[in-house]
Amino acid sequence: MERNFNLLKLQNKAGAGIDSKISYLIGALVLIVLIVALAPDMFSNLALMNTTSEGGNTPNWVPTTLVVIVGAGLIFLVWNAIGGSK
Repeated sequence: MERNFNLLKLQNKAGAGIDSKISYLIGALVLIVLIVALAPDMFSNLALMNTTSEGGNTPNWVPTTLVVIVGAGLIFLVWNAIGGSK
């Protein structure tokens, strides 16, 4: 029994799988770079909120809660981008 392999067909099939994985990894890398660039600004602006203990109108618990929410949101965004929910 002789098998005939079509090498060109196998190369095209393997190349299609690699192409989607590379674009997936590039997208995840771009997302991580954006998060690393923007996260310090987000967290520093949360730290600058004018709370009631400083004479403002924002309750004291809001900045702490928002830091937790923003941090968890960024972690879940990266986790989904890398493929944690497949």
